[in-house]
Amino acid sequence: MAISVNHSKAEKKLLAAFKAPCKKFDKVLGLISDVISGTHKTYKYILITGLLAKATNKEVNPLALQAGADLKGAYDARSLCHKVLVPFERNFLQNALGGSNEPFLNKPARFTHLSDSNAVRKGEDKETLNKVIKIFNSINSSKDAEQYLACALKFIIKRIQHISKIQDTSISFNPTLIDIYEFIIHFIEKSFEGETCAIVVGTIEKIYHSCLKGKYVVIPHKVNQSGASSKEVGDIDIFKNKTFLYAFEVKDKSFTEHDLEHAFNKIIKNKGTKGTFIYGPRASFDKDKINTKLKEYKKKGFFTLVLDICTYSRTMLFRINIADKSVFIKTLMETAIQINSKEDVQKWIHELLKKLNWKSP
Repeated sequence: MAISVNHSKAEKKLLAAFKAPCKKFDKVLGLISDVISGTHKTYKYILITGLLAKATNKEVNPLALQAGADLKGAYDARSLCHKVLVPFERNFLQNALGGSNEPFLNKPARFTHLSDSNAVRKGEDKETLNKVIKIFNSINSSKDAEQYLACALKFIIKRIQHISKIQDTSISFNPTLIDIYEFIIHFIEKSFEGETCAIVVGTIEKIYHSCLKGKYVVIPHKVNQSGASSKEVGDIDIFKNKTFLYAFEVKDKSFTEHDLEHAFNKIIKNKGTKGTFIYGPRASFDKDKINTKLKEYKKKGFFTLVLDICTYSRTMLFRINIADKSVFIKTLMETAIQINSKEDVQKWIHELLKKLNWKSP
């Protein structure tokens, strides 16, 4: 029989732990610190949810992820996370766990329970899974869970301070358009699974549309996000007066005419009038097949544009008219945060600022 976790009581436990000091000093604390400071966002949510569940109800087995798990003490971890932890993170933790609305929809949280036999990538992901299992196996009581939860939240608060420093892009240097273009070329030297190219396009479109008359809104989305439960049309969507106009698809890997077709058909389905497909330095494709597909859209009356990111960036920078060009780097970081980019991407921005002498070491 599944164990029930009272959400109202859990909210109170979470707030109390947020205010409480850390009183644990053992090896488990080191494991918790490793998970919180690591790169795998889903396991951070799993960790905090498990600690919170056990702190709220002593009968809970924190290894469980689903109420139907074949474990004594199984409970509905997804419901607790999405209805209690996610709003708390948004209101009090500045999205420091990852800013996900539904973290338990990610693959590591889709198993019935945590086990060392769960299918995860070897290396850091596997190590993180094993650390979370060790943490949960070390908890013997609700009091233990409460204390470890308080410590985990203190690590998150430190992480917020760390992220705040990373996201500070104040610079005394006012770059020229040539400087900005040089920054872009260096920035996209690293892909980070396509995030850098998407951030560049989102940034440029935000700056460009801010110069136009009318109420334009540019919405960049998380890269490689499944479209099954999301409302985005492309990687970057453009609206005017709340009406969808068109979208950009950004690829920094090999693509086919089917990828192009999928992107443009989604725009057409949402009544968009045109579509742009931007590809990065790591992309490759069959030019003849892509051109054939573009001719099909031309016959349909759908306007398309397929460009490499360097040509796109140079062309758009030529059209942009901004007095304070340091706005570029501020918007770049805002876009990186908005798409929930990896922390390594934000560190890469700072590394380049120093490397190009935009910011003092």
